Amino acid sequence: MNAQLVKLETAGGYWKTLLRWGVSLGLLGLLFTRFDFSTILRVCLRATPGFFAGALLLYLLSQVVSALRWCRLARGVGFSAGYAECLEFYTIGMFFGLVVPSTLGSDAARALYLGESPPGRAAAFSSVLFDRLIGLVMLAAVAAVALLGPHADLPVALELVVVGICLSLTAAWFSIPLLARLLPPEQRWRRLVEEELLPFFRDPALLGSAAMLSLCVHLLQILSQWMLTWSLGLDVPFGFVAMYHPLVALAAALPLTIGGFGLREAAYAALLPYGGVNPDDAIALGLLWWAVAAIGALGGGLVYGLSSRPMPSLRGAAGRYGSR
Repeated sequence: MNAQLVKLETAGGYWKTLLRWGVSLGLLGLLFTRFDFSTILRVCLRATPGFFAGALLLYLLSQVVSALRWCRLARGVGFSAGYAECLEFYTIGMFFGLVVPSTLGSDAARALYLGESPPGRAAAFSSVLFDRLIGLVMLAAVAAVALLGPHADLPVALELVVVGICLSLTAAWFSIPLLARLLPPEQRWRRLVEEELLPFFRDPALLGSAAMLSLCVHLLQILSQWMLTWSLGLDVPFGFVAMYHPLVALAAALPLTIGGFGLREAAYAALLPYGGVNPDDAIALGLLWWAVAAIGALGGGLVYGLSSRPMPSLRGAAGRYGSR
């Protein structure tokens, strides 16, 4: 029976991956039928190398801070791994996130490496899950604050809806321990919170540190994105970048596409014209942002190639991580 369940889960994962490929290709195809691909490519090629390199360095620095956040969370639940070790796992995870189009990408890879040491794989996956979730929640908080600023020129109704969603998500996140108690004892989400997330909420200092490091990560990435606009010669205020980047990142994080492809570019094309950026430039900016992340991930491939650590076994990981 267990073998059958694993086989069904694996088959389900393949179908989900194929569906995400279909959504990504469909959205990209729709965009490139509405906009001229050759024009978008020419916009990408006009990027100033110096500003592009600066954007890349800021992005890499944001990943260094992300690894520090995850390291503190991991140590908070009993792992003894030092920062250098966590940074190695994190960068290798970035590489797998680029080359593995499934849930067994960046997050699962670093959890598998960390889980080779006590307290084990379950705690490692919990640290990665919490790390991912607090990053997204603080991104929603940044989006809400930026939307309330003077550079948010979206339609008022859309602004109010997005601000409401982002603030509700942020408030709900920090109320998770209380909200979980309202669910039946054996309910799946209550068990997830009690078994995997509560240890992090019980340590206010750890929670506050993770939140502040998340804000630092997002600020660095907004600065990186702003520098990319300079590379294309676009006159985009910093406040507008701080508004659209979190919204684009949240859209790309939805588990509907492969690596955010299609959704990310569609979000750029929809949002940036409100800041005076034409859709061709907006889509080109989205592709350049992907290029920055991809180059950073390839650096993780170099770390993986030079590492003397054996690749951890994937046995049991698909079922555990794929159910998220």
